[in-house]
Amino acid sequence: MVTAELMTIAPFAVAFAFLLLWIVSLGLTQVRLADASRESARLVARGEAPRTAESAARRYAPEGSTVRVATDGGVVTVTVRARSRMPIPFFSGIGSRSMSSTSVAAVETP
Repeated sequence: MVTAELMTIAPFAVAFAFLLLWIVSLGLTQVRLADASRESARLVARGEAPRTAESAARRYAPEGSTVRVATDGGVVTVTVRARSRMPIPFFSGIGSRSMSSTSVAAVETP
């Protein structure tokens, strides 16, 4: 009787584990995007070239992300976009979401 009950609950436990893994992967992707956009905005605000900031953002951001750097009126805006992926090879496309992070920094003057 215990085996039958366990076999009934097992698929729900597996589904719950996948749900938790998906939520954690979404959170980690958002943190990486926020770090990438923040560091890139700081670099441009301190006088680095936008190309240098883009390469730094790509280093912090998830693979396949896009970086957009804009400077307008003494304010730097950096937007980093990427698709979230599950960290399991066969299930990487399941629950994939487009995510982004935007950071703004004031240009520093010497």
